[in-house]
Amino acid sequence: MHTKLTYKINGCLFKVHNSLEKIWNENIYEMACQMELQAQNLQAECQKEFDVFYFDQRVGHYKIDILVENTVIIELKAVQEVLPLHKAQLISYLKGYNKPVGILANFGERSLSHRTFANKFDQKNALKDTYDFAKVQIKEKHKIKDLLDIANRILVTLGAGYLAQIYRRAFYYELKLSKIEFSVKKEVEANYLDQYIGSKEVNFFIVGDLLLSVVAVQELNSVILSKFVAYIKYLECNRGLIFNFNALHLDYRYFDN
Repeated sequence: MHTKLTYKINGCLFKVHNSLEKIWNENIYEMACQMELQAQNLQAECQKEFDVFYFDQRVGHYKIDILVENTVIIELKAVQEVLPLHKAQLISYLKGYNKPVGILANFGERSLSHRTFANKFDQKNALKDTYDFAKVQIKEKHKIKDLLDIANRILVTLGAGYLAQIYRRAFYYELKLSKIEFSVKKEVEANYLDQYIGSKEVNFFIVGDLLLSVVAVQELNSVILSKFVAYIKYLECNRGLIFNFNALHLDYRYFDN
């Protein structure tokens, strides 16, 4: 599909790599690639924005690295190794932007790494659904079954690679649709000796006695988790559930006091 166009694009990518080597950040390669593509009389738009929909609900917008001839999405990396998550991100963008072809190019390796992906329009979901509630090993897991189901549906439908706020809006939509009672916590106040001394913005859902957080980070490391536990205590919730959508499979931690 679009073989001639992708062949020409790959030639431009190789030319940029051979000229600049592997010492730059992604933005430098992005600018150089746009210049070379345009020099080859190809329409190339950087940071092209598109609306992201979760089913029929608009949940935000996102920007792709380069769009060529309104057809091919180029996702640029400058990393030591291309990971499965990087591939999943490009597939998500193809689905979200409804474009037929994408190229994942990595300038961080010794030689240019590039791979072409076709958008399989007959494939409904961006990610393969491997979630199995029966295999969840959490005491009283039935208490969070609905939330786990919602999170998995969002991840599989949208795919990985978007900002946290997009997944958060999808979660809001799902909670409303399922008629689960919840509230949104946008601000936390600091009080000391019964006096207000400041506040900070947060993005939490409160479902009964459970504090729910939606993030999109490289990993749920000890710093993120310890801070979330502190929020659970500070907001006087009994339980906490944090989902990370920057993942190939459902990634979460559950805390039950």
